Amino acid sequence: MYKKTAEELRHSVHQSLENYPYNGAGSAQANLQASCKNSLSFVQRLDLLQTLNVHNGCVNTVNWNASGTHIVSGSDDNHLVITEAKSGRVALKSKTQHKRHIFSARFMPHSNDQSVVSCSGEGLVIHTEFLVPYSSENCTKTEDPLVGETSRIANVFDCHTFGSTFDVLPLPDAPRSFLSCGEDATVRCFDLRQSSSCSKRMCQKHILIMAPCAVTAMDVAPFNHNNLAIGCSDSIIRIYDRRMLANAESASVSVGSTIPLKAYPIPMEYTRRHYRPTCVKFNMNESELLVSYSMEQIYLFDLKHPGYNDAGLLKSGCYTPKMRREDDPDPQMPRLRFRGDWSDTGPNSQAIAEQGFNGPNVGQARPPLEPGVLSRLSDEIFRMLNSPSRQMRQTSQAAESNADPSSSRTDPLPSQRTEGNAEAATSNRDLNNTLLARAQDTIYENMIHESDAPNISANCGSGTEGGPESTEETKEPKNEYKDGISAEDGQTFPIRNFDYVKMAFSGHRNSRTMVKGACFWGDDFIMSGSDCGHIFVWNRRTGKVVKTLLADNRVVNRVQPHPTLPYLLSSGIDYNVKVWAPIAPVPHFDDTETAGLIKSNEIMLVETRDTITVPAQIMIRILASLHQYRRLMHESGGEARSRQEAPSSNDAEAPNGDN
Repeated sequence: MYKKTAEELRHSVHQSLENYPYNGAGSAQANLQASCKNSLSFVQRLDLLQTLNVHNGCVNTVNWNASGTHIVSGSDDNHLVITEAKSGRVALKSKTQHKRHIFSARFMPHSNDQSVVSCSGEGLVIHTEFLVPYSSENCTKTEDPLVGETSRIANVFDCHTFGSTFDVLPLPDAPRSFLSCGEDATVRCFDLRQSSSCSKRMCQKHILIMAPCAVTAMDVAPFNHNNLAIGCSDSIIRIYDRRMLANAESASVSVGSTIPLKAYPIPMEYTRRHYRPTCVKFNMNESELLVSYSMEQIYLFDLKHPGYNDAGLLKSGCYTPKMRREDDPDPQMPRLRFRGDWSDTGPNSQAIAEQGFNGPNVGQARPPLEPGVLSRLSDEIFRMLNSPSRQMRQTSQAAESNADPSSSRTDPLPSQRTEGNAEAATSNRDLNNTLLARAQDTIYENMIHESDAPNISANCGSGTEGGPESTEETKEPKNEYKDGISAEDGQTFPIRNFDYVKMAFSGHRNSRTMVKGACFWGDDFIMSGSDCGHIFVWNRRTGKVVKTLLADNRVVNRVQPHPTLPYLLSSGIDYNVKVWAPIAPVPHFDDTETAGLIKSNEIMLVETRDTITVPAQIMIRILASLHQYRRLMHESGGEARSRQEAPSSNDAEAPNGDN
C-alpha cells in the first residue's frame, strides 16, 4: 500500500480517513482534524450551528478554553459569561468591576478554566478567579449561574491610566502571569505571585515595553513563548524577545529594554495617516504574522525577513501623518456622524453615492437618521468655523491682545466657549497624556541617539495627529525622499520594495470598531469579520475570497476558531455569540454576490476615511452654539440696520420741524 505523506493527509479528509487505522492514535487524530480545516468543501459548508443569547450588550470578545469545551465572552453589559460549547448552557455569569466595554477576556492556562483575565475601555485589567466549580457535574443543577462577590476573587490593576486597554494575553509558560497593552503606549506584565493589585497613577512597576505610541494589538508566539509581536498606532509592527526586556521591577526602564529586534511598517512608502493595527497573529510555526489594519487591508508578513531598524523608521519621517509633502492631495473636509449611528454598517448598508435621502437604513442601534441631515449639519458647522468674517474677527482679537498685554482675554464666541467647556472637562486626561508623551519622547530620543542608524532629519509639523500642516515650513518637501536615503546598515527610506509581504487580503471593511479580529483557519485559509456584518474567508495562497457568512446585523468584531475541530465562534454588535460548523448539505459560494459586496465595501471604506465620529452630546452643544451664534449675528445685524436708518429718518423730519 502506498504510504501517504503527512502533508497529503493534512489536506485530504478522504485520505486521512483511509489511513486512520494504519497510523498512531495521536497522529491519525491530528491529521484528521487538520484535514477538516484545510478542506475547501468544509469551509464552504459552514453554516450557523447555534446562537448563544448570553449578553445584554455588544459582544467585543469571545474565546475558547484550551480543550474547546467552554467559551468565555465579554460584553458592553460589563459581564463575563462562561458557556458550555456543546449544550449552549450558561455555566457561569459574573458582573465585573469594568465600567466600559470589555475589549478582551481569556482563560488563564493551567487553572482548570477557573480563572479569567479581562480588560476594558477605561484602562482596567482584572484577573478573576471563580470559586464555583462550574465544570463539575453538580453545576448542572444550579438554576442561577450569576456569581456574586463571595464566589470569586478579583485582582484589579488600574495601571493603564491613560485611556483604554485593548488586549490581555496569558503567558503559556507562566500560569500566574499575563500581559496587557493599551492606549498609554505600554505593554505591562503582571505577576500575581508578586502583586495582587495596583492602583498607583503613573505606575512604572509593571511596564515591560514602552512604545512610541499606543499599543493596540499583540500576540505571543505559540511555541517560543519568548517572542512577542505588538502593533502600534503608528502603523508599525514590532517584534520583541521577552528575554531581552528588563522589567521595571528589577531595573528602571532603559533604552535597551524598549528596542525591538525588528520592525515591519505598513507596506506604504509614506503613511499620510495612521492605520491602527487591530489584530496581530502568529501562525503555528511562527514563520508568518497576520496583521489586520483599521481602514486598510489584512497582510501576511514573512517573519523570516530581517525586518527594519525601528529607530531608522522613526527618524526617516516616512511614517508620521504630521508631515506635509508636495505630492499630497489637498486635505478633504471631513464629514461628521453621531457615535451610535450604525447606518453605514450591516448587510443592507450603502455608500452615500449609491443611496438616496429616503433609502433603507437597516442595522442601527438608534432610530434612523437621514444622511442628508448629517451632511448639511457638518457642512454648516465647517462653513461657520471657516467663514471669512469669523477669521477676520479672530485676527482682530489676536491683534488687540498683542497690542494690550495687560488684557486677560477677549470674550470668545459661543462655539469657542463650548470647546473651552469640553477642554475643561478633559483637562486631567490631557495632563496625564502630556506627562506620558514626555516620558515616551525621552525614552525614544535616547534610543534614536544611541542607535546605529544615521541622523535622518524629518520635517514634522507641530499640529494634531492625523491632520496635515498648512504652514509654509511643513509644506516644503524634503528632496532626499525622492531618491531615498541609505542608512549605515544598508536600509533605504522610504521603503519601496515590500518583500516581507507574502499576501494581502482585501474585500472586507474594518473601520467602525476598536477591535476587529482576524485568524488562521487551518493551513490554507484566513478569516476576519467586517463592518458589513459578514465573515470573510480567503484562500491563504491566492488571496481570493472563497466564502462569506452573514453573521451580524451590523459589525462582526471577533472570529475565533476551535483549537482543533472545525467550529468557529463569532461576535459583534448583536447581543449574542454565534457558533458555526460545516453542517450545510452541499458547499455553497455565490461569486457574483460576493463581488458586489466587495465593491460596496471598497467604496464605503474610502468614504469612512473622511468621516469623524463624535459623541451626540458634543453635536448637541455644537447645535446650541450654532443657534446662539446665528441669534447674535441677527441681533448685531438688526442693530446695524437701525443705526443706518436713524440718520435718514432724522434728515427727513428736519424740514417739517422748520416749517
